[in-house]
Amino acid sequence: MENLDFTNYRNTLEEKYSELKKNKEFITGYPGNQNFDYSVLSKFFEFALNNIGDPLIQCNFTLNTHEFERDVIKFIANLYKKESDVWGYITNGGTEGNLTGIHIGRSHYPTGIIYFSSHSHYSVAKAIELTRSKSKCIPVLSNGEIDYNELEQKISENNNEPVIILANIGTTMTGAIDNIQKIKEILIKQKICNYYIHCDAAFHGLILPFCNLPTPLNLNDFHSISVSGHKLIGSPIPCGVFITHQIVVDKIKHYIEYIKSGDCTISGSRNGITPLILWCAIHQKTYDEFKYIVQECIIKAEYARDKMLQNGIHAWTNQYSPIVLFKKPSSEMIKKWSIAPYENIAHIITTPNLSYTTIDKLIDDLVLYKEKSVD
Repeated sequence: MENLDFTNYRNTLEEKYSELKKNKEFITGYPGNQNFDYSVLSKFFEFALNNIGDPLIQCNFTLNTHEFERDVIKFIANLYKKESDVWGYITNGGTEGNLTGIHIGRSHYPTGIIYFSSHSHYSVAKAIELTRSKSKCIPVLSNGEIDYNELEQKISENNNEPVIILANIGTTMTGAIDNIQKIKEILIKQKICNYYIHCDAAFHGLILPFCNLPTPLNLNDFHSISVSGHKLIGSPIPCGVFITHQIVVDKIKHYIEYIKSGDCTISGSRNGITPLILWCAIHQKTYDEFKYIVQECIIKAEYARDKMLQNGIHAWTNQYSPIVLFKKPSSEMIKKWSIAPYENIAHIITTPNLSYTTIDKLIDDLVLYKEKSVD
């Protein structure tokens, strides 16, 4: 970009701001809550904040927000029924969380085989390649859950090797939830003693704890979990939270003298703003207010699904999910409404900022484009 004088510099920024403001109203296929206000944090941009090192240890670099990071970790861990011996950190997003889970799993079991489903997030295949891991891709059931029979078959064929499971707690496209108890039953049946279970709960990780699940998710049932901070909660910066047990992370921790802390994160230097953002988010609302937001998202998904069906558009949802699936529409619709397509299907996500009015306009357009394609 060429150098600009001050006037053009300001005009360029204003033009981009106007463009983003307009585009914001048409983001329907991606899970980023746009309803937030963190203006109270503007003063913190005076500092070059760096949360380097282990957030549970006081380090030499004092321009950090580690205490806020610890509070966020405690909040998420409590949602998963874990109150002590917890370790975690705030990541750049779900990709880093999944990479961390695989890295720790491989550190415990260097010869372990990673089992993941064909609907796993693309970061999983990337992490497998980066760690040069052996892996088995498992097909999914019709709703997007991992095929448990196929999983058991693959494990039985390789039952002399440790098992590293990448479970989806809400797949990217369909919101399908892999059943941890079924997976553990398979491991017991196959007499697998050496295993590690990491849960990719990027979007649904902050939805399910506020739903009335028959069996609530419990961190004691798996080894680690990764959730996104910018999806349901909302953040101007992509971020996530990785949670595990203290005994699990001790395997990979290395003491670094010049920062007086342990190195146990994928990214050494980490920005200190996102802990403040997530801390503000969790303290701005009560548990009941979060529960209401989650319930409203799911109600809106059911509304969108039912209205699509009423208008001749085949649509469906998974339980406990604000993801609405339907047949892949025209490229014009995908572009206009930022719809997420995959093979022959597509989805919208009823995030807190997506209004009923916007849903109605989207469905009107789907019907219109459908009629045009028929003509």
